[in-house]
Amino acid sequence: MPPNLQEVKLRFTRRKFAKVMGSLADRDSEPQEGEEVDGILVTQNFNSKIVSPKDLPTYTPLRLGSVSSKLHVPFSGQVSTLRLFLNEMFRGVEEVVDGPGFDGTPCVKFALRENKVTVTTGKTRGVAVVEWKASPIGDIVADSVIALLMHAQSSAASIRLTSKPCFHKRNSQTSSNEETDENEPEKKRPRTILRIFHETLLEQFESVEAVYEARKATFEISTDTRLDSVPLEDDKKLICNVDIEFDSDNDIDARIKVECGDEKFCKNVQECLKNVAKSVNPI
Repeated sequence: MPPNLQEVKLRFTRRKFAKVMGSLADRDSEPQEGEEVDGILVTQNFNSKIVSPKDLPTYTPLRLGSVSSKLHVPFSGQVSTLRLFLNEMFRGVEEVVDGPGFDGTPCVKFALRENKVTVTTGKTRGVAVVEWKASPIGDIVADSVIALLMHAQSSAASIRLTSKPCFHKRNSQTSSNEETDENEPEKKRPRTILRIFHETLLEQFESVEAVYEARKATFEISTDTRLDSVPLEDDKKLICNVDIEFDSDNDIDARIKVECGDEKFCKNVQECLKNVAKSVNPI
């Protein structure tokens, strides 16, 4: 008898056997040690057997089934855009025509991973249908396809592919200089953006003086608020000078320089103007 509170371990050695049955056992040569067996292991009443999925109804009371999934995803883009995105993401994408669509144009179906996941567009207006057999790999591919559909209609590439030139007539009262100078919109662009900078600063501060000079502007911000720990003296104003300049050969990138006695105030103003510059740039 072991003493009290003493751990006792009992070892029971038992070898487990599994019978290979059905089409897996139907072979000409004897199996070799270390050879892999691809099947389903079924244990019932302490007896195990390995069978092929198609032999489950024959040798076990189990039945093999699958779950087919179908999801309707809102999609208002074009087939060419979806084709571009699918081929960029997946390899071996197959494309077939699946009958007429809702507007008479051909309905296009894209098949991925040997037709395990399909995407159909054109059957219903503004809807893409994703179908797949439920499996670990199929579910992952279907999730990525759904995310791709949402991205394909809102990305910059989609906007460029689906955009069309504007054919609106120009105003008949346009001045003669605007009619003769084809580069007038490009010349006006830096000045327009500089005024956007000015309007943004006016929304934040009460006093903003602006001086425009071709492709450059200087703003002087006057405020009675400091962000650092040093207080302002009575009747004193904090002055912040901002210089914004466009390069002669570039109407997109602007050099922004901010000078101020308050380092935190200076950093906030510069960050605000950088965000404005990013928002007005073309996609």
